[in-house]
Amino acid sequence: MALQIVLAEDEALVAMALADCLEAAGHQVVVAPDGTKALLAARHLNTLDLLITDLRMPTLGGEALIRALWAERPGLPVLVVTGSPPHGGEAALRHEVGWGGPLLLRHKPLDFHTLTKAVDTAISSAAVR
Repeated sequence: MALQIVLAEDEALVAMALADCLEAAGHQVVVAPDGTKALLAARHLNTLDLLITDLRMPTLGGEALIRALWAERPGLPVLVVTGSPPHGGEAALRHEVGWGGPLLLRHKPLDFHTLTKAVDTAISSAAVR
């Protein structure tokens, strides 16, 4: 199943590698270099199946991006891919951003298999809500 994904990542090489993997898996990816541009991109899409975001980005961090998108699109699945996970992991991140939808946390770097499995898990978590 092809998904429409917004990928918010400020490191250009990481963004390119993740987008290449996602597109190789058949998904459509809109890449944004920061949270503000990701929010604007998401607002212009009729369909958005998944947000993939880093946490530490200029102009608007991942936590604020998640909260903003969940306010507009409750239930949107989110996959956080970061090299700087919060102390306390996924539970701490969930406490920070709230309960707007399915949330997964994965650590950089990710290989193709780990990324595609995380995407599948996020989407199937949304389907059972």
